[in-house]
Order: sequence, then structure tokens, then C-alpha cells
Amino acid sequence: MPRARLLALLPALLLVLVGCGSAGADTEPTTGASGVSVSTDTATKPEITVPDTDPPDELVVETVVEGDGAPVSDGDLLVVDYVGVLWDGGDEFDSSWEREGPSTFPIGTGGVIDGWDQGLVGQTVGSRVLLVVPPDLGYGEQGSGDIPGGATLVFAVDIRDAFNPTAVEGGTAATDLPPGLPTVEGEPGTEPTITLGDAPAPTEPEAYVLVSGEGDALPADEALVVAAVATSYDTGEEVLSTWGAAPEVIPPDSLPGLADAVAGQNAGTRVLLLLPAGPEGGQAVALVLDVLGTVPSGR
Repeated sequence: MPRARLLALLPALLLVLVGCGSAGADTEPTTGASGVSVSTDTATKPEITVPDTDPPDELVVETVVEGDGAPVSDGDLLVVDYVGVLWDGGDEFDSSWEREGPSTFPIGTGGVIDGWDQGLVGQTVGSRVLLVVPPDLGYGEQGSGDIPGGATLVFAVDIRDAFNPTAVEGGTAATDLPPGLPTVEGEPGTEPTITLGDAPAPTEPEAYVLVSGEGDALPADEALVVAAVATSYDTGEEVLSTWGAAPEVIPPDSLPGLADAVAGQNAGTRVLLLLPAGPEGGQAVALVLDVLGTVPSGR
């Protein structure tokens, strides 16, 4: 499930918030050693056929279609489409294809079931991966929702993208910034450090592009994938950081000035937002966002 830790924490600091891989060319299904058959067109919802046999006792990982993107690492934010069916009977219990867009979640950090953490790390972006997950690596004997206790689960997962803030390189630093801004140190791909200096806290939202990225263009109608650091004007101390964890997904209009700042920019852009305290309290903050890319909000 997608996380919203950044948006969940920021209202406690300030009260000014407003409210991928290539498709497989071969469409013939493939059957691996597990006996499960999976269709191979990654542009369409997978079709899964489960054999009428006893399920395996161990995790099964089979690459149905191998993508040509970067390998997935622990701590990445994954963007995936998937279908999950029960080994017993083949009934579908979950599918991202029935929702507005792909799902996002951190991988390799305990944010999803163990079968996913173990099976998807090391796969490449663009791949379709079959996972056969035994109960001890899934939802155990207690089950969850439509998943009965003790169920073996079968997933076909399409890895659309993977984001890690340390993968950002290069960019063009701004040369026309006004005087009196907080000092932001650190190269793209590393956690920035914010020093506020003597400037007073902002009374209106301000947004500045510190580094223009060199990645893909950022579509205006998609959610942003960001790594964030915030420092409080009240204390001069860091009050929020996503570094050391997976990046976050936020709408561009979720923070004042962000949408305008990233308009026409590319992935890898670093933005400084100066956000005042809200009329009912909260803290004024300096927030640095590294925009790693975007996630489609619909199909």
C-alpha cells in the first residue's frame, strides 16, 4: 500500500497545506517450474492460471519477462502493477489494475509482506515477476481480508519504476537566487543540510529551484516522488527527513509553490520551499525536496 508519511507529518509542523518499462512483445503465456502460467504482455493485466497440485512450501520467484531497467535495491520506492490470486482455486483477491493507477511502496524494509521483500529486490525495472508466496511469508495462519488463513498466494508483479534518492547525479545549480535565503549544502544524490542563518521566518510561502535536474521531464498531471528534509525556524533543528528511508509520493499542489516551481523541470530537480506557520499555529519551516520523478495518477 502507498505511504503518505511526509503529508501525514507536515500538518503538525505547519498549517498552510492545501488540502515505465517496456511492454512484452510476446503475448503468449509462459509456464515456469512452479506450474503457474502467466501471460507476458506487460501492458495488459496479467492472466494467471494455477495448477491443480499442492502448493510449494518455499518462496518461488520466476522472471516471466525480464526488464532492461535498473535493478531494485533495498529501500527503493517501487512503482508496480500486480494481480494476486489464491493458489487454492485461483480466485483473485487483489489487483492494482482495478484502481486508478499503479501502487507504490518501499521495498526491502518490512513495509510489505516478506515474500515481496525477498522476491522483488534484485529484479529489474520493466520486469514481470511471478511470486508464489507460502503462508509464513504472506499473511500466516490469520489471513487478511479476502485472504484466508494458511493461504499460499500467487502474484504477477509488473515493476514499472524504482526510485532511490542516492541515484540522482548532476544538475545545474541556480545562479540567480536572492540574498538572505537559508544555506543548503550537499550535492544531488546526498542528503541536504539546511542552515537558516539570520533571516526571519517567512510570512508568505516562497519557492526556489536550487538545482535543475537532468532526468526525464516532470509531467504536470502526475504525483511527485520526493526525498525531503525540513528545518524549523523556531528551533533551527531538523524536524523531518525521509533520507534513510524510501522516498514519498505527494501531489504537486500539496505544498504551496511546489507545482509552479517544478513546472517545466526534470527529474533530479532540488527545490527549496519556505513555508510560514499557519494562522492557527504550527511551525514555519524551510523544506528541501529532491524531486526524483513522477508516478502516474491514472491509466
